[in-house]
Amino acid sequence: MSQKKISVKVYRNDPTAGSGPSYDSYQVPWEPGMSAMDVLDHIYQNTDSSVAYYDHAGCALGICARCTGKVNGKACLLCQTIVDGDLVIDPVNESQVVKDLVSQRGRK
Repeated sequence: MSQKKISVKVYRNDPTAGSGPSYDSYQVPWEPGMSAMDVLDHIYQNTDSSVAYYDHAGCALGICARCTGKVNGKACLLCQTIVDGDLVIDPVNESQVVKDLVSQRGRK
């Protein structure tokens, strides 16, 4: 039996490179109960270690809000958002992107 895979598009942008935003697409094995953060972890660990996103040992608790992003256009905590199909992952505020899904927090 083959494992179900989902298609994932991840927002990519490095403002210091000057090339502008784009999306990279990935195929990720899906498991029931998988969060958007689990999807990013899989991509980072198995496919593309250049993807920048907030990940830390305390994530999955939903209390720090560092992993705020958008999944399929809806703002959420990536560590708390369970996925069940194809998705697009974006930063919440593209104008404050430091790199990819990492945004500057607080006031400038």
